[in-house]
Amino acid sequence: MVASCITRLVETTVDAELDLATTALREGRLEEATEIIAEARLRDPRHVNAARSSALIADLMWRDEAAISEQMVAIRLARLAGDSADLARLRGQLGEQLFQAGRWGESSTPLLAGALGVDYERRRAFAIIAASLPFVRRFAGPLVTEQPLLSGKAPEFICGTSGRLRPFAIDTGTSMTTVAATFADELGVRQKRSAGFALDGAGRQLPIKVGMLPGFRVGNVDIGAVPVLIVTDRALHLRDLHGGPERVPRGVLGLDLIASCRLTLDPERGSVVLELPQGLPTQDSVQCVRAEGRCLLPVVAEGKRFWFVLDTGASHSSLTTLGLQELPRGEERAVASFRRIRTVGGGLVAVREVRDLVLRCSEARFLRVTLPVVNRGSSSLFPVHGVLGIDLLSRCRVTLDRGRARLTALR
Repeated sequence: MVASCITRLVETTVDAELDLATTALREGRLEEATEIIAEARLRDPRHVNAARSSALIADLMWRDEAAISEQMVAIRLARLAGDSADLARLRGQLGEQLFQAGRWGESSTPLLAGALGVDYERRRAFAIIAASLPFVRRFAGPLVTEQPLLSGKAPEFICGTSGRLRPFAIDTGTSMTTVAATFADELGVRQKRSAGFALDGAGRQLPIKVGMLPGFRVGNVDIGAVPVLIVTDRALHLRDLHGGPERVPRGVLGLDLIASCRLTLDPERGSVVLELPQGLPTQDSVQCVRAEGRCLLPVVAEGKRFWFVLDTGASHSSLTTLGLQELPRGEERAVASFRRIRTVGGGLVAVREVRDLVLRCSEARFLRVTLPVVNRGSSSLFPVHGVLGIDLLSRCRVTLDRGRARLTALR
């Protein structure tokens, strides 16, 4: 009886700690949440939600193998507890983590096991696609490839499949490599299946399909078959809220492939470099957060840390409404302005903007920056305070490797 009471007390204490960690994450206090969850995990190694939270932290910090390992522990603990509903949820999450890590052959079974409720259509579609992909994602070819960037505002270079070489935009703001519906037909995308809905950069729902693109090449590196999201041509036109370049890309290279290598965008050389991941030194790089398919960078403004989406697909940097609220004297400093915001109906939209900001990220410093305030939807997991678009990113060399980023100002 005494042992039972003690167990319940420990479980209550761990649950309370995990609630504190959740609050810390929602407020962007990553280090504090990491510490709390690590302590909770040590305190009760058999606590299902502590193991799941540990997997979540690893996933946020781009540590795929650690996230998968901890998720498997959570599944084993849920199975021992006999909680079938929780078990299905955890297995579905494991399937998504395996798919994200390019361990496609292992992802089908847990994806199907977790294909329930609102996740049914999406997870079932991804499970079927995974069965037609290679067992694991594997690059073949040179260890380093440098490709010229095409002229224009958006970073684009040549990719393709089976002799069909086409320009793809590099879009670090997109979770998965995506093609327009007509482009999918042109590239020979197979196994197309409806996968429900996804959210665009403004938090709007759009219908998606998932398919398999055979024999994909990035520059002169052969990746083999890869999964792609398929959206309407109109949806790709709307991906940049500010309009962007006149030539809208029909295909975008997303974080799923970008995260599997070291990517360097060098505006000075006019090139993109892809190479095997090596990691970046902590002293001259920053830890990114991968939340809900977005890469978030810590940006310092007015002496305070914010989390901005690293978005090479956005023509202009911006603040979210949450970012404005968190900015010291933000509401006072915001002034009315007119900017062309891309919407379904088109036209000019009145927005507010904050002027003369100084932003610092990694080794780059941006002076006298004007940021429009754009509502991009909210997140229940991690805050999004703004977006670093190509207007600022084109002023520096950007390297992304294993969840760390280095921004170096050009001379």
